[in-house]
Amino acid sequence: MAVKAGEAYQAVERSGAGPIDINFLVNRLESMINSARRVPLSSRVMLEEEELLAIVEEFRKAVPEEILSARKVLKDREQILKNAQAEAEKIVTMARERAEYMINQEGVLYLAKERGEQVLSDAQRDAQQMHQEIDQYAVDVLSNLEQQLQSQLHQVRNGLTELNGGQYSRQ
Repeated sequence: MAVKAGEAYQAVERSGAGPIDINFLVNRLESMINSARRVPLSSRVMLEEEELLAIVEEFRKAVPEEILSARKVLKDREQILKNAQAEAEKIVTMARERAEYMINQEGVLYLAKERGEQVLSDAQRDAQQMHQEIDQYAVDVLSNLEQQLQSQLHQVRNGLTELNGGQYSRQ
C-alpha cells in the first residue's frame, strides 16, 4: 500500500511528534520523485503540485528551527564560558584567602606566595583549557549543522533540477 508524501506528513503532524527535521523532508521529497509517474520518452516525472508546494512550505518552517537550534548551542556555549570564568575566579579567591591565612598563621610568606601562585596558575590553565574545549565543541556543532544544511540544499536543488528537466531555476 503506497502512502503519499502529504499523507505521511499529516500522520506525523497529528501524532504530535514535534517539529519535522530537514532530513525527513528531504526523504519525503526524494520518495515523491522516485514514486512519481514518468513522462514517456523523457527523463521527466509528473508530480502533484500541491504536495510539492506543501513540502517546500515545510522546508521554510524547518530551516528556521535548525537555525534556532544552532543559536541555542551558541547561547549554551556562552553560559558554559561564564560558569567556567566564575569557577576560575572562585578558585583564585580561595587560593588568595588560603595564602593570607598561611601567612598570618605561620609566617611562612615564601611558601604561601609560592602555593598561591601555583593555584592561580592551575586555575588559569584550567580555565583556558575549558575555554578552548568549549570553543571547539561549538565549532564542531556548527560545522556539522552547516554540512547538513549544505547537503540538504544540494538534494533540494537536485530535485528541482530533475523536476525542471535538467535546468535549475531559482524563482
